[in-house]
Amino acid sequence: MKVMKERHTALLEYVTKHGKTEVAVLAEYLHTSKVTVRKDLEYLSERGIIKRERGYAVPNSPGDINYRMAFHLDTKQRIAKAAAACVQDGETLMIESGSTCALFAEELAKTKQNITIITNSMYLAGYISSYTNIQLILLGGTLQPHGQSLVGPLTKSAAASFHVDKIFTGTDGYSRTHGFTGEDLIRSDTLSALIASADHTYVLAGSEKFTQPGSVYFLKLEDVYQIITDDGIAPSEKDFLEKQGITVTIA
Repeated sequence: MKVMKERHTALLEYVTKHGKTEVAVLAEYLHTSKVTVRKDLEYLSERGIIKRERGYAVPNSPGDINYRMAFHLDTKQRIAKAAAACVQDGETLMIESGSTCALFAEELAKTKQNITIITNSMYLAGYISSYTNIQLILLGGTLQPHGQSLVGPLTKSAAASFHVDKIFTGTDGYSRTHGFTGEDLIRSDTLSALIASADHTYVLAGSEKFTQPGSVYFLKLEDVYQIITDDGIAPSEKDFLEKQGITVTIA
């Protein structure tokens, strides 16, 4: 399977910032040919990360998970690779929904063997469905279309049927006082139930998340085992988290 290139990342970030963009403009910006840009757009549109119109690249709607995937894609890929180093062949783990979590699952599919992933993310399941070395267990529940995640009482009940060593989750925000936060009450409530089924909780979060307080608290710092982020996190914040007994890995 083809992998994302630096050019793809640059293309995505340009279109996400500027909106609907002509192929010719992208070719000039990326210092490449229009033929190459069209091939890139074909690859990205097949993954659902961007939309194509004749002669143009078009970003997804802001509420769509594919739109969020386009932001800081290179950073998310580094975090995904660092997180994969925490997993051994043959493990069974939970992965929550989110763009970085989907990239992490793909990294596992590319680099590990005999991994079983339990998830509430239909997006993640579709993202890695072509890989044959990963077993996927999709929890049931009510679909939230914008994030393509399953939430609610059925999801919580299904999660309670499992016990795993590790769960990997993203976050919308963070607070020193309350820990990690979300923007959606039902998703946060569901995530709390998933976390209860795991011994160790890993948080995959870009450094920008540590300056966003969020509105719904779902994970106390005392319940976090490891955080994987990028070098944009403030040294003072990293020190504070490590003093709480949390391992902080910089991707």
